[in-house]
Amino acid sequence: MTRGLAQALSRCREVFASRKDPRLAVWEGFPQELGPRAALLATVLGQDLTVAGLARLLLELRRSLGAGRLLGSEPCSTQDLTRACRERVWLVDWPHRASLDGWVLATMDFLRVHGEPALWQERFESPTNLVGTLAMEIPWMGAGSPSRVKGWRLARWLVRGEVGTGWEKGRDELKVPIATLERPLGALGWKPAGWDDWTRPRKQVWWDALAGEVAPEDPASLWVPMETILARGKAGPACQEHLGGCGRCPLREWCPSPQRKG
Repeated sequence: MTRGLAQALSRCREVFASRKDPRLAVWEGFPQELGPRAALLATVLGQDLTVAGLARLLLELRRSLGAGRLLGSEPCSTQDLTRACRERVWLVDWPHRASLDGWVLATMDFLRVHGEPALWQERFESPTNLVGTLAMEIPWMGAGSPSRVKGWRLARWLVRGEVGTGWEKGRDELKVPIATLERPLGALGWKPAGWDDWTRPRKQVWWDALAGEVAPEDPASLWVPMETILARGKAGPACQEHLGGCGRCPLREWCPSPQRKG
């Protein structure tokens, strides 16, 4: 089974290679040089929010404070930040609303301590080191989580150059947290026998070995293609929208979508 999966994943990687992570649109409007900083802030604030909701939140904070005071070098008083966060009345049902200004401050503190994200490849020994530091120093970044999805997603954006210039090293060390793959693996029937009884570390080891076989130099290149499979798009499955139908999809024989036969 593993050999067949490796071949299918390789084809999946090829046909979805140009598919971008829809989250990358969240910080549109920020100056390009602030993109990596905005990606960090989006990662920190992206808890229990839709992509659209997160984009709106960053947009309104930028308009209220200015990009320079929110993420740049211009001073921003705690009072102004707190006021800007409390003005977001549409977040009344968001369970983390009371923590919003604290999360923004934690992001600012992280940037003050660790410097410009463009230089993090020199500061951090590896993506693993970056993800671990984020988890220990910023709330809700995975201190008690075995998967640390948010940290690994940010590491992927930065290391692969999905935001910023990218790192010269570290691509082969990026992980795709198995927690992000449960849905597509289940939808395609690709979970090995006994999967539900496996521990999460065992599941991660299985995936890392498979990804290492398919793309040893860049295992995270499989992340967005896998997330795209049967994910919600604007008017249907995102995979069908990206490919213009199911005809070019290499996963048709496994796919449960009725349109696959068209």
